[in-house]
Amino acid sequence: MHEAAGMGSTCNEKPVPGLSESSERTPGEGQEKGKAIQEACERRDFETLARLATSTGGLLTDDLRRQAWPILLGYSSEDEGPARQDTNRSWRELPQHTDEDQVRLDVDRAFVYYPKDESEQSLETKKRQLSDLIVSTLRRHPMLSYFQSYHDVVQVLLLVLGHTRAVDAVPRISLLRLRDYMLPTISPARKHFELVSAIVKAADPELAEHISEAENSFALSATHSLFAHDIQNYADIARLYDFLLAHEPVMSIYLFAAITISRRSELLEMPADQSDILTFMISKLPQTLDIDALVLDTLALFRRLPPERLDGFIWWRLSRYSVLKTSRQISRPHSLEEAESLCQKQISQLRRDESMKKTARLLLRHQRPILSLTVALLVAAMSVWSRKSGQDKFFWTLFSSASQLFSRTRDHDICQFYVKDSREATVGQTLALCDDPAHDSEVIVPEQPLRTTQQGSHILFRFDCAEPAYDDSLPT
Repeated sequence: MHEAAGMGSTCNEKPVPGLSESSERTPGEGQEKGKAIQEACERRDFETLARLATSTGGLLTDDLRRQAWPILLGYSSEDEGPARQDTNRSWRELPQHTDEDQVRLDVDRAFVYYPKDESEQSLETKKRQLSDLIVSTLRRHPMLSYFQSYHDVVQVLLLVLGHTRAVDAVPRISLLRLRDYMLPTISPARKHFELVSAIVKAADPELAEHISEAENSFALSATHSLFAHDIQNYADIARLYDFLLAHEPVMSIYLFAAITISRRSELLEMPADQSDILTFMISKLPQTLDIDALVLDTLALFRRLPPERLDGFIWWRLSRYSVLKTSRQISRPHSLEEAESLCQKQISQLRRDESMKKTARLLLRHQRPILSLTVALLVAAMSVWSRKSGQDKFFWTLFSSASQLFSRTRDHDICQFYVKDSREATVGQTLALCDDPAHDSEVIVPEQPLRTTQQGSHILFRFDCAEPAYDDSLPT
């Protein structure tokens, strides 16, 4: 990715006072940058903070992050707080969220890699605080669904900001950055994975072709958790969050693509036809990452291949309510109320889409009876018309000939159905049957099955499903 890094160094960014582009920085340079961060926080200067957070070393210390991250997340303790969100009711009095059991399981295994050298008592306190942050957010915003690795994100916010400041940060990062992952289905998240593949394909077609057999869900763990689940070094994840919080949510997608491209040589050495191994390897990030170099690579990739210009109209196929689209202007973020409204609209759209898919599957599965019903309705309409117009004899003659032809063409059609949970079937018995063992329907056993085959706990019936010819003696 040396070329990408070179591209990143040429971008039109204003120079930051005292900032060296080298990872090596003298104490004087660090102090000057720290002073610039402090002054930007006092002015609530988002653009300057974003540049400083993106530059080498990020925001330098947790003390500075505690001042800067709330600004990057678009809140301050004075203008928005949980007491105002739930009209002074304690979150503990709110109804339980359905995902709280899973939260408990995940919190129990939190703080594995950091902080180091903590006493058991201190870790238990942090786990209680972590649980409170997650559960309070879910109860105040019950439209959100918990996902595994969410606790890794909240863990970073807790360690950097402390419990009090994190109370406001968690709902904002949830609704304004992670919302697509906190919906009732995973389908919006799949669109994110498709974006990763589209970016890699546009940037490195050879690599994209080589890893095309891998499941694009390889980005799941990293993008869900904003990389907190995969990066084990606290300094690295805190510095990476400086960058991610300073940019729009789609930047995490570009970051994963940049990491994948940076591993080009390693991935090209792997057999392309071993999809499981490829998927596993791509999903597991290297434990040693040059964060500052990756930031430059990611910015270069984003500027060279903005999401609107990716092939396949992948960006335009995203829901207009996707957090990737609604949170682009992060210097002017939505309020929590606005974000909740967008979330509800996105959920409603998902339900409509799912309903349409179910209807389409139903129509496809029952296309023959639906076609028969449609034909019957058309025949009835034509019959009424022909009688009124005096063409009824001609119409019935034409229809009879066509129906005989249709019946003959279907004489050798074969239907096959799986009998569920039944070893024997008698003629005329109604059984739970279907053309796919994963779904149920009912059919009456025919008099003369052509063949029955045992398949595990199912019996496969194959029989002639030709329909009888129409009677030539229809009324004239």
